[in-house]
Amino acid sequence: MSKLTVSGLRNDLMGLAMHSLTDFLASLPGIMPIKTRKLVLEGGVLSKADRADIYMRERNWLDLVLEVGPDAAAAILSAYKDGRLPMKRGCTPTNAPEAEAYLAEGGKLREQLAERRRREQAVKNPSLILERDLMDHRLIDSAFIANSGTGSGSMVLAGITVHKQVIGYKSNSGKSTGWRVRFDWIGSDGQPRHSETVPPEADNRRNDPDRNWGLHE
Repeated sequence: MSKLTVSGLRNDLMGLAMHSLTDFLASLPGIMPIKTRKLVLEGGVLSKADRADIYMRERNWLDLVLEVGPDAAAAILSAYKDGRLPMKRGCTPTNAPEAEAYLAEGGKLREQLAERRRREQAVKNPSLILERDLMDHRLIDSAFIANSGTGSGSMVLAGITVHKQVIGYKSNSGKSTGWRVRFDWIGSDGQPRHSETVPPEADNRRNDPDRNWGLHE
């Protein structure tokens, strides 16, 4: 795994507080979660517009999670209160304070979703990139790759010229290559900044002149 080092301004974006669909359903006392989940996803509870407010969140390539937005959550909670969700034997709808608290954050969640969409669209439309985004190495690298290819180069992002440098490091066997990717720019405050990923191969003997480039002496 690459090592990420970042210097200069850190502008932490508002973290997304989206609930997974599984967690939101768990906040509805007495429901049958598996049957309710199927009903929510396959129809009968949400309109087409409300279903569009359920999003895929990728934790990693083996772990895909569905998140529920505020509109979908409101529709699910309404169905719960109306008794339209599958309930466990002997259970009836009751107070659902955790679900209500999630809905109370609807305005903030919509802002976060809008920010997420902006950043997703910014990969192919760099005019949407803001200066604070420059510290997001993955986002900026994706924008460079989408708009100018995989090699070294420069782009103007948020009105700032950003320079990208790509250097390859061979593994000791020579069968694979790790890539060092570095971005440099001058912030609007006049301060130089950079972000960088350094592959583990950079520490190999093969890439170290002081160790004779990994050759036998």
